[in-house]
Amino acid sequence: MNTAHHIFWGALGALTLLGSSATMAGLLVTETIGKVEIEGKGPVNTLAQIPDNARLKVPAGAKLVVVDLGSGREYVLPGNFTYIAAASGPQTVDGKAVAARPLPTRNLPDVKIVTAKVAQATLVMRSLPKTNVPVLVSPVRTAVISLMPTLRWTAVEAATNYKLTVTQPDGSLVWEAMTRDTEITLTAGQTLQAGGRYNWRVEAMGADGRLSDAAARFTVASAEALTALALLKPDATATFSRKVLYAAQLREAGAVEDAKLLWQALSREQPEDPVLASLAE
Repeated sequence: MNTAHHIFWGALGALTLLGSSATMAGLLVTETIGKVEIEGKGPVNTLAQIPDNARLKVPAGAKLVVVDLGSGREYVLPGNFTYIAAASGPQTVDGKAVAARPLPTRNLPDVKIVTAKVAQATLVMRSLPKTNVPVLVSPVRTAVISLMPTLRWTAVEAATNYKLTVTQPDGSLVWEAMTRDTEITLTAGQTLQAGGRYNWRVEAMGADGRLSDAAARFTVASAEALTALALLKPDATATFSRKVLYAAQLREAGAVEDAKLLWQALSREQPEDPVLASLAE
């Protein structure tokens, strides 16, 4: 089996961001280089919300990247300037507007990322030893961003086959399959529904019948989220800030497993960023 990292997330503790509310105003920080500050409020961190009319001090050698989720615009604020976070977009203190770069989509959900300690476990699959009960690896208590997700579990001693069933919350059967592998991908004939909630069960089958089984739940991201994420998905040339934005939108869509893997990759790129380090833990 290919090496893969899979995350189980438990209860999350909340971190209140600058200017957070049910409908958040201002600009979202997607990248900080150097010590950027809001006058009178202190340092600016990745994923902070910059309120309207805040004065941003970006010293020489520093850089700040912010996005307006509603309008779908991204702004790069180079160093050695002080900026004002105006409602129409950031501008220098002498009134010069900062050039905007369009995002692939607009009207994105507000970001309310949590970075407090979370109850979690990380499972690294490298020829895992067989056990008596299948451990469902992914997806578990998360949203998926595909209508044909891959389901993964651990091997069971003496199992010759695995029976997989996917059902709706009321118990109605969506899909059933047999496999000798410890992962399976839904096919085009068994696609799920955007926004749907599902249960899945793996039964380890031996020569004399069922040996053991395990079950878990997952959801599919909403149709709106799937469309936005498809547009935002970074390619090989994507900037760091675009990858941060994508990870944040994954988390807002409920896709905590996919988001966690990206947070870990981003933290390796910028290990000095405390917010990314917290999200990657």
